Amino acid sequence: MTVKNAASALGETIGKLIEDELQRIIAPLCRERGYVYDRGGERPGKRKGVKLAMVNKSGNIYQLDGVIEAPGGEPIILLESKYLRYKKHNRDKASWTCAAHYSLRKSHPTVRKSIAIISGNWSSPSKQFMQSFGIELYEIPFPFMCDVLIRKGIEFDWDEKDSQTPRASWEKFQELPDPDKQAIGENLVRPIRDNLTESIRLALDMGEDWVKRLSELEILLKTERNEYFTYSFPSAKDAIQFLLNLQIDAPDLRGKL
Repeated sequence: MTVKNAASALGETIGKLIEDELQRIIAPLCRERGYVYDRGGERPGKRKGVKLAMVNKSGNIYQLDGVIEAPGGEPIILLESKYLRYKKHNRDKASWTCAAHYSLRKSHPTVRKSIAIISGNWSSPSKQFMQSFGIELYEIPFPFMCDVLIRKGIEFDWDEKDSQTPRASWEKFQELPDPDKQAIGENLVRPIRDNLTESIRLALDMGEDWVKRLSELEILLKTERNEYFTYSFPSAKDAIQFLLNLQIDAPDLRGKL
């Protein structure tokens, strides 16, 4: 297949191999527990188009890479798979992921976890930024990706202005049989597979005792002037005391709660 930008085509294809491998390991885990792993495509009775998207309570639409849903269709886990070759794009990708997941978690209280599988070159500040928004990260580093691909004779580390190497690598990749292409995805995901599946399993098997595992409680206040105030508390007791001390529309709010 002839492409205009071999570097971009190969990067997108490798990203797709990672997503395909993630589906192979996540879908059975969900299915055996009665959940559904949705990564897009037409779903009769639910979605006609191929894009997977969710809407927040303000009506904003966010396209996602994957969502694990309960039998009734409620979102349980949000998943993103992001590949980046150049760190100059880190902030844009990280910011979008943070904004989308945080907004959707606020709008859909059934969401228990946000997960991002990041591959390629990601800076420490970008990773810390996403983690500060409660996103659980699983990283496939760029040097490791290069090592996996070179075993198949594919050079993946080239200069940004180099057009010959990516062209040769793309042609070499096209020559690989499908089992070898699938093996690339398997090898790329293998180092994160066990921890990722265990995290998903624990989230799906979560019982009613999750309240006992609370580590922090956050309260967001919004005024009629669209002012926002966020408060964090180490325990439910502290949060309740804070609410009891609020004096809004009543001399004493204690009788209202």
